[in-house]
Amino acid sequence: MAPRMHPSRGILIVLLAAALAGCSSASGGEDASEYPFRVATVERGPIRVTIEETGLVEPERQIVVKSPISGVVRQLHVREGDSVRAGQLMATIIPDIAQANALAQLRSEIAGAEISVTNLRREYTRAQELEARDLISDSDVETARVVLAQAENDQRTASERLRLMEESGVRATEGSQSARISAPSPGVVILRGVEEGETVMGGTSVFGGGTELFTIADLSVLLVKAAVNEVDIGKVQNSDTVAITVDAFPDDTATGVVRLVPPAARQQERIRVFDVEIEVQTGSEILRPGMTANVRIAGPSRDDVIRIPVEAVFFVEGSPIVYKVASGDTERTPVTLGLSDLSYVEILDGLDEGDSVALEDPQEAARRARAGR
Repeated sequence: MAPRMHPSRGILIVLLAAALAGCSSASGGEDASEYPFRVATVERGPIRVTIEETGLVEPERQIVVKSPISGVVRQLHVREGDSVRAGQLMATIIPDIAQANALAQLRSEIAGAEISVTNLRREYTRAQELEARDLISDSDVETARVVLAQAENDQRTASERLRLMEESGVRATEGSQSARISAPSPGVVILRGVEEGETVMGGTSVFGGGTELFTIADLSVLLVKAAVNEVDIGKVQNSDTVAITVDAFPDDTATGVVRLVPPAARQQERIRVFDVEIEVQTGSEILRPGMTANVRIAGPSRDDVIRIPVEAVFFVEGSPIVYKVASGDTERTPVTLGLSDLSYVEILDGLDEGDSVALEDPQEAARRARAGR
């Protein structure tokens, strides 16, 4: 008596016999035209991991320039795109009434302090002379000395306040006052935030406030901050090479290297990302601060490894398996995976070069074939 064939296997063999001629095939291994599913051959080849994301082009160093006082923009001396040197005059601000009164009051305090010190110094000298003639006590002389010292301290304090104000650019000339805004460092003006005649708020008048007059950037070093998904961050290392493109120049490519992989992620919409810092090495002429850049980070790679297409791998209860194809049948085979890229995954154990694997679930393919009869 002949052994009975399992019903599911019989159906599969029948379906295999009626396989569609249009199914794709793989070189070597099993003839894919015999099956109702796509088949690939286990082969040797390279694995090249790449991470593709978008990022924002930024200068390595940029400075926001604010006015030290509140007032009205009297004159602007630079515009976007201008190169400036440290100390170069950028704008002139006329102070508002409160600022003007404060400066006038400070100068009045200094003048009054100078007069007071002169008088008290004269009185102290006279007290010393009277003491020498035994006309006043030692305590009277000491009192005169203390009063003089206090007046001198008040004069120094007021003079220091005026010096700090003048160092910030505020000047008072005969009949007028103004603040001269100078460039704190060399660079290129990438943003001018005001126009002549506008009212501005002083940067020290409100904590964290103040009107932004200019932004100066050092464009000698450009960075790209790319938000890399947390699932890919383990593939990114410092010094990885990066290809950078922008939509404005689709035929040109800049290059860079990963300079920083941050230790902590941030929330972006519903996912966590790491703001990887990429330093541009070549091709910076096609990049401008604020541009959106497409980055392609070259991650780890291996040559001459046993590999299969990524779609050949399935997970059953969290463990990877493949459907090995041989002699008209399929066998669920556990595998150990290695490195993977967008197309291929490395097989460390479970398959040999030349084996054939299904690129889709055979049972699902059988059901589709049966439904299409």
